[in-house]
Amino acid sequence: MFGKKKTVRLENPLLVAFFDEEEALNVRIDVDQLQEPGWAGIVLADLEQHFAGALAHAGKAASPEEALAAIRETYLAEIANPTDTPTGHIEN
Repeated sequence: MFGKKKTVRLENPLLVAFFDEEEALNVRIDVDQLQEPGWAGIVLADLEQHFAGALAHAGKAASPEEALAAIRETYLAEIANPTDTPTGHIEN
């Protein structure tokens, strides 16, 4: 259900991402939940589908397919020519 605001307590999240006060993207990943690196690819593939559906539902794209095409185009462009370099550190 997209767009419904509901408080949810996350007990064991795999991934948490948010923009901070300076509009920098912060990402927390619990890599212990990934059995091997290929699982990250599965998560990314699932996330693009969720993003596409949410963007279409919110009226930010005409359809999930249109959103998915834009996501993939931008994703591949960002891989080819990154606009920034992630910074930070690993916490255990």
